[in-house]
Amino acid sequence: MSLFPVLLMAAAAGAAGYWNPIPQPGEEGYTTDPRHNLRVILENDSPFGSDCDYTHGTRIDYTQAIDEQRHRWWGISLTQNIYTPETNSRYYYPNEHPYAGYMAVGAAYLMRGEDFGASFEFQLGVTGKPSIAQDCQWFIHELGGMDQWRGWHHQIPSEVTLQLTSRQDYRLEFLECECANGLQTDSTIYTREEVGTVAIAAGIGATYRIGVNLPPATANCGNAAGDYGVSLIEPTRYNPSRASYYMVMSGGVKYVARDMFIDGGVFHSFESKCSREPWQGEVRLGFGVRYHGIDYYAGAMYRSPTFDKQNRETLLGVVDISWNW
Repeated sequence: MSLFPVLLMAAAAGAAGYWNPIPQPGEEGYTTDPRHNLRVILENDSPFGSDCDYTHGTRIDYTQAIDEQRHRWWGISLTQNIYTPETNSRYYYPNEHPYAGYMAVGAAYLMRGEDFGASFEFQLGVTGKPSIAQDCQWFIHELGGMDQWRGWHHQIPSEVTLQLTSRQDYRLEFLECECANGLQTDSTIYTREEVGTVAIAAGIGATYRIGVNLPPATANCGNAAGDYGVSLIEPTRYNPSRASYYMVMSGGVKYVARDMFIDGGVFHSFESKCSREPWQGEVRLGFGVRYHGIDYYAGAMYRSPTFDKQNRETLLGVVDISWNW
């Protein structure tokens, strides 16, 4: 998939923010502590090569506070992931990642705090043709004048999926500092657990940010279940009347006991002739800006191999836009 459609969708999202601006200080509807968040995140491997393995991910999520103190939130999400093998052929070559599409809707409950926060999300999803992964890839490639992938009739079977994910964030106050020139740092550590027909896994990771007027943003999360645009850790030093600029670095490791895109579904099996890698790591690096209540983020994500026959690691570009009001 070309980078062009990714940039096109990001520009469209930015234009939506321009035509429907967030209320500014002194205007009706302005608040220093938003009650709503809407986020669009896109992950794509085109900046670093051709389609391969996990090639594209899209997530749109919305959260809203349900108490006056903004400690409890509810959220909904729509997620789609697309997977392709390394070889573009009408035939599927064993030992490569199977063609796969996944689409899910989610409902979540989030708890925020100054030192601890948690989210719980339940997703109902589908694989195979109902995920419309083939149709989406065909449309984008047609729009960008790119080669079409010809083996989608080999994609994994259609199946209804159920997935429950929880995430816990902990503030690392001892890594926070503020210099005389306004430069700030902060850090969090997180744990997450997943159980369901899509995956069974558990992991741990950490995030470190450095910048000016650090906002309550979670651009390090990606499009994973349980990760929403609203931060689980409430801000303690953020000034909403000023712009924010920062660099964010994050990394994590997880143990995967099951991955349906490699191991097969619950009701249908398929032969990938690949063995799942149980230990998997991920690193993210990017830059973020918050201006007039809108978060803009661009970065890259590196993921270690997810199966034993994978010839290269996964490397994707990430674009994230989040509205707060």
